[in-house]
Amino acid sequence: MQMHLMGTGAGDFLAPEDEENQAGFLPEVRRLGGRNRRYASCAALLPDILIDFYGDRQIRRSGLETGAIRHLLITHGHWDHFQPLAIIDFARELDHPLQVYGNGMVTAALQFAATHQWQETAKKFGPASSPANISTHAVHVGRSFEVGEATITAVQADHCVNKKIMVLEQRALNYIIERDGRTIFYGLDSSRPMPETVELLADFTFDLAVLDATFGPREIDPSQSGHQNFAMLEQTVASFRQSGVFTEATTIVGSHISLVHVPPHDEIVDELAGRGILLAHDGMIIDL
Repeated sequence: MQMHLMGTGAGDFLAPEDEENQAGFLPEVRRLGGRNRRYASCAALLPDILIDFYGDRQIRRSGLETGAIRHLLITHGHWDHFQPLAIIDFARELDHPLQVYGNGMVTAALQFAATHQWQETAKKFGPASSPANISTHAVHVGRSFEVGEATITAVQADHCVNKKIMVLEQRALNYIIERDGRTIFYGLDSSRPMPETVELLADFTFDLAVLDATFGPREIDPSQSGHQNFAMLEQTVASFRQSGVFTEATTIVGSHISLVHVPPHDEIVDELAGRGILLAHDGMIIDL
């Protein structure tokens, strides 16, 4: 079994290349290119499952067989992980309906996009001009469901939460994926694990964990962020190793990396490897 990390960037991956957007490490990242450049976070579990979808650029560049894709897991409804119209356009090229799984906001947005069309001339909504080749499935925290030959369990991410006033804007999801005797935790876009997530993960031992490392070595205030930096990532990994959820055989990968706030890949990959964590890059393939 293989997991392809086709995109490993945070939401600043699309910052325009002009003089007003040369903040932080962006100029150096763009000058170096290669593995230092990152695109919207997206992964594939071959042969038939995608995780998150900004567009089909990564899929086509990776050379994956698009016709084999039948399932799409969406972690949450932020724009860099979820583009309804792009998903619908992609699904129209398939000879089977694309099964899309996500929280209530995600499924409602897809159903709306599938049945409505913005009429620019009239400045109003009208019916969609053609049917969408998708089927939506609402996912609930703590419940398992079958996706092809895989069993998926959704857990709550610490993301999309206004911690000051305790407003949960939407249920951002992380996924436990079981297939072919292997177990994966896909945990991007989350700060430190929620108590209920820790409880659920305690029932598993993971072969691979892809975890949020958005802010790299930069110091952040966890009360203001739904992400992690390297220090928080190490603490998360250490706690799961202590509980036996992660073992010495677990491959740990840090991903969803900011291009503005984190030094280029080549400058930090060895340091992170020394802590037992692989630094993701676009196109990374992990064999399980």
